[in-house]
Amino acid sequence: MRLGTVEGMDVDRAALRRALLATAPWLGATEVGPQAVDAGACDRCGDAPRLLPTCGPDGPGAVCRACADDLGDDGWCEGHRREGRTARAWAADLPDRWAQTVTLWWVATGEVRLDPSSVDVTAWPVEVRRALGRGPAMPADGAPR
Repeated sequence: MRLGTVEGMDVDRAALRRALLATAPWLGATEVGPQAVDAGACDRCGDAPRLLPTCGPDGPGAVCRACADDLGDDGWCEGHRREGRTARAWAADLPDRWAQTVTLWWVATGEVRLDPSSVDVTAWPVEVRRALGRGPAMPADGAPR
């Protein structure tokens, strides 16, 4: 997913947050996940979005799921290894499209801007598509179509 401007995309950020939380309740976590790290690419690989905070001033910073797995216990100090294992288990249970979900969460919170051409939202629920300005408009009576 390329980050960039949101030109041509009328994003309703509050509606997107609500729709994403309804679709992916794991986004509500605050010790792990996109609310626990600064928005951006993994500090280790620079490719996937950050997902898990590691610890220690000399540690790798915030890492994606694959890098957390690669680091294993070495990503956390001795006193936080149990938390690291719990975090990695949590991340392992996420759906395959976790990276796109995390990036959309950061769009919803205003932390990043998104290049609309880089997002395939066809598989997302209508509420997410609507919030991104890519789905059918909400009818006057407010009932979903």
